[in-house]
Amino acid sequence: MKDHPGPGQSSPVTGPDRPGPHALIVGGGASGVLAAAHLLRRDPQARVTLVEPRDRIGLGLAYSTSDENHLLNVRAGNMSALADDPQHFLDWLAKAGHDATPDCFVRRRIYGEYLADLLSVWRGGHPARFRRAHGICTGLTEGPFGAVATFADGTAQLADHVILATGHTQPRPAEDTALQPAWDPLPRLPAEASVLILGTGLTMVDQVLSLLDAGFEGCIMAISRRGLLPRAHRPTTPLRLGPQDIPFGAPTRALCRWLRTLAQTAEGKGGTWRDAMDGVRPYVRRIWRSLPPVERARFLRHGQRWWDIHRHRMPPCSEARLRAAMTDGQLILLRGDVLRVDRSGTGIRAIYRPYGAGSTAALSAAVAIDARGLRGRPADSPLLAGLLHDGTARMDPLGIGLDIADDGSLIRADGTPSPHLSAIGPVSRAAFWEVTAIPDIRIQAAALAERIATVHRG
Repeated sequence: MKDHPGPGQSSPVTGPDRPGPHALIVGGGASGVLAAAHLLRRDPQARVTLVEPRDRIGLGLAYSTSDENHLLNVRAGNMSALADDPQHFLDWLAKAGHDATPDCFVRRRIYGEYLADLLSVWRGGHPARFRRAHGICTGLTEGPFGAVATFADGTAQLADHVILATGHTQPRPAEDTALQPAWDPLPRLPAEASVLILGTGLTMVDQVLSLLDAGFEGCIMAISRRGLLPRAHRPTTPLRLGPQDIPFGAPTRALCRWLRTLAQTAEGKGGTWRDAMDGVRPYVRRIWRSLPPVERARFLRHGQRWWDIHRHRMPPCSEARLRAAMTDGQLILLRGDVLRVDRSGTGIRAIYRPYGAGSTAALSAAVAIDARGLRGRPADSPLLAGLLHDGTARMDPLGIGLDIADDGSLIRADGTPSPHLSAIGPVSRAAFWEVTAIPDIRIQAAALAERIATVHRG
């Protein structure tokens, strides 16, 4: 691991001269950068090593795009990286010379620059407290005083605490697949070609905008089981709700009825369903944690897609361009289940079952793009697969991801929480559900920093 002084450098120290906690963060995307920033700000003695194989930190899949039309789907006013400084991102935009308002939707590329700059003060002024290291973590082993991280170059390092911030796990591509992953560059296509996109969520929105910006004039077909588009952002006044207003632990069916009633209440006050959704947002994590596995499974089967299109909205300018493409007949939404996609000559042929039909049909296109979201499992990551294999971690009851305790600790195979290993961001999604957006991750980062600082003081 480059910039790494060598294995076994840390050792337990007791007494009044004990140094601050050393946290090693695996993953330098948004989750890892937020965890590092909060820990360094929370504990003036903390030391952080941030491990990331990419040249730049803070990007990950979400913010590494260079497409100018790939926008944040959260307004700039709510995208501060710091839970206790809501103006931080807006102030950074002003200093960087960007003309932005709290209600605008900033380019994701610019937000990546913000995250990359977030730790610059620690790199320049506190070299002993923060170190960025290039490398790939291949294994983690717990000991009585911390955890040992091993790396692809054969080195190792002991840390008091290791934070998994590995982001979304990308599925391993099948060798014989005719699908192109959505995060791969789009191929050059002739004007008369057609494109098939699997999925109709926010990833599909990005793909369509990229095609339109590239001057593509052919037919774009987007297909999903229900053919539902994400709703668009509009001005909102979130309902003011307290814990006493939330039916924690209620069955999924009852929760859905309650949410519909809440939307009707908002509309009765002259607002929209968005006011209800935004009012519930602070309690989503607690609602999810209050549901037993059987109810979580029921939500995933019947309610997830409806939740996603209302909760994860697209900017109004993106909606306008998609609606125009649909009106012109260039973008066609289809409802159905894609059964397989095969190569056919110089293009592809997809077999699908239209919604409500008993027979199948075929679609032909020059290319098929898989925009169904990041559907990888922990076993697709060698590091996470190793943790599962040796019992350092276990899967959650529904098989969504790693099993995580309320405080973010990894739960071992024997059911006990790890004192030295934690997870933050999308890798902890199975436990907290809504930890894929910055407003949620920054709260998680602040709580994790507080816990590590408190344990060290004790």
